[in-house]
Amino acid sequence: MTAIVARLEALAQHDAVLAPLARLYVLVLRLTDTTEGSLVTVPTTQRLPEPHLSVPLLHQQTLAIDLGMMERLFQEASELLAEHGLPESQALVEAVAQRRLSALELVQAGVQGNAVAFEQLASSTQIAVQLITVLGNVLSIPVLASASRVMSLGELLRWRVGYCPHCAAWPTLAEFRGLERERWLRCGRCGTGWRYPHQQCPFCGNSDHRSLRYFAEEGKQDSQRVEVCEQCRGYVKTFATLGPWSHGEILLQDLTTVEFDLLAQDRGYQRPEGLGYPLEVQVVAQELLA
Repeated sequence: MTAIVARLEALAQHDAVLAPLARLYVLVLRLTDTTEGSLVTVPTTQRLPEPHLSVPLLHQQTLAIDLGMMERLFQEASELLAEHGLPESQALVEAVAQRRLSALELVQAGVQGNAVAFEQLASSTQIAVQLITVLGNVLSIPVLASASRVMSLGELLRWRVGYCPHCAAWPTLAEFRGLERERWLRCGRCGTGWRYPHQQCPFCGNSDHRSLRYFAEEGKQDSQRVEVCEQCRGYVKTFATLGPWSHGEILLQDLTTVEFDLLAQDRGYQRPEGLGYPLEVQVVAQELLA
């Protein structure tokens, strides 16, 4: 993880546009790396989804988080955004200091991918919903990553849908692994990976090869490409890897290939908004359960 953090810090030094998000990733990766599962506990009985169903593992679970840790991260993240001079970031710092914006509510909205909750939090604090949403999504990363350690998935060989079997997020990217070039989808929220068929869109399930294609830089189509679906107009960035990338590598690779996103969007393709499944998760403070 140290090498990934160093590369994110270097990216922040050389790219002013990507710097705020790169440094936010540094904060959450350091927290995830040092808490060793203590950030999240699961007070309810673990319920693994049936392998033939499409219900993510976290659905209808309760996650108990170390609220003290999250509040410190919340404060550091808001101050970091203010250092970079993002619009309304100083108002965010003041809302955090005055406890007008709850870390617990923001994390729950992020974990659930709840756009309505983000809008309500933005309205109550008079802070732009875009800023609230970015911060909520980033703060949910260490919670979901820690939860994925606590609630092991094992091998869901029969999982056949395109969203994450753990947290319901659409894939951030895909890997063609090893000499066999098995296709694995990877989640940027929790780091989970799952096998998925070649020549099938993860977003709509389309498997008609006539409407599935890709574009890539000349000479690099075997190592990195953007796969697109003409039916739903979705896209996924895909990379050849020797083995599974770490969670930090997923976030770094997604950030450093933003030109692929811009190119795909310029051609009319989009990543789906929200989650692939209406995730119901309750986030509570460990301190209140003691």
